[in-house]
Amino acid sequence: MKTRIAIVGTGGVGGFLGGLLASYYEQSESVEVYFISRGAALARIRKEGLRVDAQSGSFVARPTLATDRAEEIGTMDYVLYCTKAYDVEGGIHQILPCIGPQTVVLPFLNGVDSREKIHRMLPANEVWYGCVYVVAYIVEPGHIVEQTNGYRYFFGSPDGTPEKLQHLSDLFTAAGIGAYLKPDIVRRVWDKFTYISTVATVTSYTDKTYGEVLSTPEYRGWLDALLVEFQQVAAAKGRELSPGVADAVIAQMARIPGDTTTSMQRDFRAGRQTELESLTGYIVREGERLGVPVPTYRMMYDSLLKR
Repeated sequence: MKTRIAIVGTGGVGGFLGGLLASYYEQSESVEVYFISRGAALARIRKEGLRVDAQSGSFVARPTLATDRAEEIGTMDYVLYCTKAYDVEGGIHQILPCIGPQTVVLPFLNGVDSREKIHRMLPANEVWYGCVYVVAYIVEPGHIVEQTNGYRYFFGSPDGTPEKLQHLSDLFTAAGIGAYLKPDIVRRVWDKFTYISTVATVTSYTDKTYGEVLSTPEYRGWLDALLVEFQQVAAAKGRELSPGVADAVIAQMARIPGDTTTSMQRDFRAGRQTELESLTGYIVREGERLGVPVPTYRMMYDSLLKR
């Protein structure tokens, strides 16, 4: 039987990963790759394929089928869920027709609450943990550009079926994709959340670039305060972070071009829906629930809510 993989969302994260999978397995007799997309992106993918301009080269990916109706593709073995984090429940509800009892859902989303939400909706299914380090974005619908200095997709599950975990890992490896099975995935997810929560919050609040935040004492002080508050909330939740995680966040920012902005910051600028609740509001709510003061997070969250 063929292994059937659905990629939900063809933006930067999902379009790049799905493009790599679909391109490699296009002629495969053992693997089928499906895209669940919508709108102009779906129309272009159906007509011309998904164009990906990656650092390793450009290619056009053609999935087995691209659709906006999950019932058209039937039950999947793996669903790689790669949308924005602000409507997880609505998105999962729309793809229920392709989720069977044995389907594994692997979310590659910002934030740490998305996996919890999906698991509550699909308590009988395996819902794994995933996190992504990739700079990839939509140039126009159906056209993705990747500009990472060494992209990485990490996944795993402390209680997932070992054979399924290894099988998906083998599929990624065979395709030459930088996606890695990690036994310490929960810590890695929280390390990543340390970065995206604090950096997205301070850049959105100040509307300044990475370089401006790091070089301006007031902004850098706010970032340091967010990092302290974040670590205190994580500790109260019993979540392990890597030693020196705050220094790692600063070092990662310093490695990235100084004119870089965050996705949430760009969404605020454009007046689009944002991931404020998942990236900033989550820490505010958890801090209050656990009795951990988060005054800097609260100040920025309240200000950003008004926008």
